[in-house]
Amino acid sequence: MAMPLFKVNNHNPHSCQPPAAEELQLMQDSIILPLALAVVERNSRELDRKARSLRAIFAKAADIIILKMKADLAANTRLLVSKSITVCTDHGINNKLTYHFNCRGYEDCITLTHEYIRNEINKRISAYNSEIFAKHASSDA
Repeated sequence: MAMPLFKVNNHNPHSCQPPAAEELQLMQDSIILPLALAVVERNSRELDRKARSLRAIFAKAADIIILKMKADLAANTRLLVSKSITVCTDHGINNKLTYHFNCRGYEDCITLTHEYIRNEINKRISAYNSEIFAKHASSDA
């Protein structure tokens, strides 16, 4: 069996505090953002294969979303590293995925259902879409 991460990082497990709400959000972002990015990239490739009159507009929007998601994912990764947080896929059972995390020596697991992940991905993509079109609408005014 692998050595617990707190031993590798030389942390005292008794002095470790559970992650704060902000750190939990960072961990959740590190799980959801790559999945949402994969969905947008797949949809972008699908747009490239199909010839439609508005394809260029949708493809450009997808490209903008992909760039923004990649920037957000890089920023999230930098924050995780700076706060000594690691998140790893553990296993998936019965429509649930479990992720193991180590936050400054405090180790635990997060379990998310496929339905929750799907809903979060849809929310994130919608938020990126709204951001693009809100910027465009405000520049027209």
